[in-house]
Amino acid sequence: MNSFNDPLLFIKGPPVFHLPPNERVEVPYELQDESTSIYEIQKSYSTKTLAIIAKLNFLAKPFQRKVYRPLVFHLKDGVSVQGEVEKVEEDAVTLLVGKEEWMTYPLEAIEKIVWRGSIMN
Repeated sequence: MNSFNDPLLFIKGPPVFHLPPNERVEVPYELQDESTSIYEIQKSYSTKTLAIIAKLNFLAKPFQRKVYRPLVFHLKDGVSVQGEVEKVEEDAVTLLVGKEEWMTYPLEAIEKIVWRGSIMN
C-alpha cells in the first residue's frame, strides 16, 4: 500500500450513503409537518447584554473572583450593588453581597460593571 491510497482524513461516525436523484423518494407534506419534539425558544439578547454576559462569565471564575475586587454592578433601575459574581445561569446572575448574602438579578438588569472606578471593557 502506498501513500496515495491512504485516507487523508479520518472521521469517527456512521457511514454516509448518497442516493442518485432518480432513486430519491419525496416525503408527503403531512409527514414533514408533524413533529413530536419540543423546542425551547431561545432568548435573544442585545449586543450590550451579550458583552455583559461574557464579562460575568469571566468574573465568575475562581481566580478572577479574587483579583477583581471590589466590583460595582450598576442596574438599569439606578441601583448600584457592590459584590462579586457567584454564578451565571441562563437568564440570571447571582451576586455575593457582603458575607453569606446572595442576590439574584436577571441578566438584562445589569447595565455596566465597574472595577476600581473604571468601567470594565
